[in-house]
Amino acid sequence: MKLKKTVVGSFPPRDTPIEESIRSIIELQLEHEIDIVSDGEQRSDMIGYFESIRGLDRAPRGLRVASRIHPMENPRDFVKLKDLLFVKNYLKKINREDVEVKVTITGPVTLGFYTALNGLAYYASISDLNLYIDFAEALNPLILEVARTGCHVQIDEPGLSSRVIDPSKAAKIINASIRDIPDSFYDDDKLILHTCGPLNESLLKELMRLDAPVLSLAFSSLNVRRNVDIISREAFKEYGKKLGVGCVSVQASRIEEVEEVRTISKRIRTIRERVGDEYIAFVHPDCGLRGTDDIVAELILKRMNQAAKLSSKNVEQS
Repeated sequence: MKLKKTVVGSFPPRDTPIEESIRSIIELQLEHEIDIVSDGEQRSDMIGYFESIRGLDRAPRGLRVASRIHPMENPRDFVKLKDLLFVKNYLKKINREDVEVKVTITGPVTLGFYTALNGLAYYASISDLNLYIDFAEALNPLILEVARTGCHVQIDEPGLSSRVIDPSKAAKIINASIRDIPDSFYDDDKLILHTCGPLNESLLKELMRLDAPVLSLAFSSLNVRRNVDIISREAFKEYGKKLGVGCVSVQASRIEEVEEVRTISKRIRTIRERVGDEYIAFVHPDCGLRGTDDIVAELILKRMNQAAKLSSKNVEQS
């Protein structure tokens, strides 16, 4: 089985005009045979992209909750759609329409929590469920606009594993943000939920109850390596999910710290044996690459590609 490869979304920001930056990120992914590419989130970080949501404004440390949260007035003006169109047009120009595209959307729990940390008005506290419900309602039209393009949609929720709010309540809120997604997204495994922290059995159970058909999880950094003990073929079969495998750590600060190909390949093979190939959607780095140096990010992609090929070869020979 040939493993598909993708990225979580972000790359180190380039100090060049935005379209040039996105082009270079796309070329980097193509060089390392990434099957589902992203725009590299070159305009902003995962929170800053959502400045146009009504109720948010700028504070010294980033976006803050200044009043009740409401949807954007015109979701079609969402800047991620502009960058998505650029990516698709560029792939067409270079005759690479065989490559799929993914758009990342920060989920309501993470977006609510981190903006509230910078300042909170209207809501009772950072634990007020209405804050997160309103963010789900504000994100839903943005997510639907992205879904209408037919590209993969990934909801990023690192806050889930941090237990910002009760996981069962968080699951309902996230599901509200992705309601009305076309059925084709479920049939083609194009709707993804990404979280990159430690799991336990109860949290995994709540993740399985999410409406997203693909769960993108981390297994490589020191704090998440035990996640492999939580997953099983039986769970993915029971809930009809597929797994995105975080197969290489992004915590390396120097090239000497990037995991070796055989280490990554062994991890992939272990997870394939534990879950079953039929329940694996793709492999990817544990998390985004925004915090890494360019040379480290490129080596992570190179070794992930080599490891995916080695893992597939070993499975075929066994």
